[in-house]
Amino acid sequence: MIQSTTGLIHTLAAMCALLTGIVIFFRTKATPFHRALGYVYSVSMTVMLVTAFLTYDLTKSFNFVHVFAVASSAQLTLGFWATFRRRRGWLAKHYHWMCYSYIGLCDAFVAETATRIVMPYLIAHYQINSMGWFWVIVGSCSFGVFVVGKWLIERNKQLVAKFQNDQAFRAISS
Repeated sequence: MIQSTTGLIHTLAAMCALLTGIVIFFRTKATPFHRALGYVYSVSMTVMLVTAFLTYDLTKSFNFVHVFAVASSAQLTLGFWATFRRRRGWLAKHYHWMCYSYIGLCDAFVAETATRIVMPYLIAHYQINSMGWFWVIVGSCSFGVFVVGKWLIERNKQLVAKFQNDQAFRAISS
């Protein structure tokens, strides 16, 4: 499945970002561990996005994958920049952009899994070799990831607001 050094680096960086992202999402925030994993996530995502742009040689054109990589780059940059600048309301912005960065990564994982595993299975076992089926599978799975991710983000948003108002947090973040 991995056909080049760039593909290997891209895959390893994506797996690292997936793993660190899920740990970050469910662990306590504003700790040294959170910050360290946040840097690992950001660097992994950056490496993954740079290598995604290098796949231009594989497809010979700028395509929808690159559009999503541009959007993900913007989300990652905005999430990191909010933390770096620490202006009024920075925590909510950081939370919002980093969470959507992670949802995008999970969507990409689902799309890649459909491309590399589900479609070959459907072709081999059911002789389904249709791009229409491919897009239905990728679209519905990605929509499901987005819905679940958005629900988790909204559910935890109240905790972020409460956390930001906490006196201990204000002391840590200044």
